[in-house]
Amino acid sequence: MSPGGHLVTTAAACAASAALTESLPLTAGIALGGFLIDVDHAIDYVLVERQRDLRPSTFLRYYLGGRVRRAVLVLHSYELFALLVAVAWWTDALPLWGYLLGGLMHLALDVIFNGELTPRSIGAFYSFAYRLAHRFDAVALFGPPDDRLVPQGFWRAFFAGAEVPAAATRFPAVFTTGPGKNLDSLRSDLP
Repeated sequence: MSPGGHLVTTAAACAASAALTESLPLTAGIALGGFLIDVDHAIDYVLVERQRDLRPSTFLRYYLGGRVRRAVLVLHSYELFALLVAVAWWTDALPLWGYLLGGLMHLALDVIFNGELTPRSIGAFYSFAYRLAHRFDAVALFGPPDDRLVPQGFWRAFFAGAEVPAAATRFPAVFTTGPGKNLDSLRSDLP
């Protein structure tokens, strides 16, 4: 899902939480889990990808354009959520329950909307162990880079996100034919 989509859905969830529960700790937790969970993208961008251009527009286009080489994304993992559920259960910390609610909403929306951008298993991607087993390599996790369409202008890209060209979604076998295979590699296998 686009960052703007996460912002809008998180704002709606926070408004509902505030209206229904009048609990600031729960609502703040939902905000952290629903939107600010994406801080791990920024951490990866600087520490893993070694990118130094910190302009928001450059960062956004880097991710939306599919230029990521490694995807660690510690906060986007089932394993972390399982650990946090145990801690929340043990401590009954309302802000942590809010974080989990917001974060689960975030991950569910990611699985639904980001699944359209990758030919690989988007469900498995959110397992940290799965990403680790693939050495966080974006090509192994997402398939070969595609020509994503990123809208011009920061706010349009922020709210609209990226799109895969129609031909790539309509005929995925043309673009990927299995792990590490594409049409050109199949041609080289022919007699």
